[in-house]
Amino acid sequence: MNRSRLYVLGACGVVVVLATLLAVRLLGREERDAPAKPVVPLARYDEPAPPAKVPPPVAAAGLKIPCWGCPVEGKSWPTTFRTDLDILAPLGDGAGNAALWLKDFSKAEGSRSEEAEKAAKRRVEGPPEIGKVLPPDDPLLLEAEPWADQAVMRFYPEILPLEGFATPIPNLLLSLTFAKSWVARGLANPDSPTALDDCRRAIRWGRLLRQDDVTVIQDLIGLACIRIGAQGLYDLASRRGDMPLMLASAIVVGEHGPQRLRTMELIRIRGDAVVISGEDRAGDGRLDVLVDRARNAPDRRFRGEAVLQLAIVRQEGTRAQRQRAEETLAEIAAAKDPILSALARWARTATLTKAELAQQAGTM
Repeated sequence: MNRSRLYVLGACGVVVVLATLLAVRLLGREERDAPAKPVVPLARYDEPAPPAKVPPPVAAAGLKIPCWGCPVEGKSWPTTFRTDLDILAPLGDGAGNAALWLKDFSKAEGSRSEEAEKAAKRRVEGPPEIGKVLPPDDPLLLEAEPWADQAVMRFYPEILPLEGFATPIPNLLLSLTFAKSWVARGLANPDSPTALDDCRRAIRWGRLLRQDDVTVIQDLIGLACIRIGAQGLYDLASRRGDMPLMLASAIVVGEHGPQRLRTMELIRIRGDAVVISGEDRAGDGRLDVLVDRARNAPDRRFRGEAVLQLAIVRQEGTRAQRQRAEETLAEIAAAKDPILSALARWARTATLTKAELAQQAGTM
């Protein structure tokens, strides 16, 4: 087994973990919301994707390997690619919002959720390192293609509402299936003139998913799509002897692991852990971390995650912890970022049930 195959297999294990985490969160959310909150179906979007052009990749000049492990600069970076992804797959210029189309496949609210379920049953075995994919000519896969050429995919707050721990998310497993299917199609016909386009489409799809920077799980699935597409480009470039494309793809693939690990590091402190250890003062140190992250994390999704965890501290912590959490949330609620301020306002008024607290402790 060659080294590139080993890299792919290792990363696919991460995808399985993420998919499991997503499934657990969705299941817990459905069970929690079912009795108290009826599902309001989202209006179906029936317009076709606006026409779009995708520019060619930019020249890869002066490529460097980012030092994610460096003790100073690496720790201060936002958790995003340091390499310009336009080198591999520039975004298209379509004027539409791809979220308008993708939201229709959301499991609970989506008007086309049944179509997503049927598509999952149509999947076939792809390459072992990729797993199950849609057939190359699957109608839903073909329908998704022009949406990957749009310049924007924004769900929050215009399309999907911000509701704290119950904030709805798009169908991310379907999104991941699209990316895997495009790459599998390209690898199945490596000498086709469209093989590179399929892999680049998966990268563009991942870039679109990461635009919101609101939920951690959506960002991780976007990151996985980019990694899968970059790995596909590397394999095709290796077959064709395209050394510049191999180098650029390898550097991008190499940036996937550090971002995933940084993400796990930045969400490991939970509000319930602060509360449980409050009596021995360890919780105060963890609260310091949460407060600093809510105020200063370079990525909005990590600040938002910390804000949500502060809702637990505000309700369940010691008196001093509750006061500090309330002060921090009040500060963020008055901030200019509309996403963070909305989450902070929710966190200041939320009353979490025992079931909700247990569900959060079990899925983070």
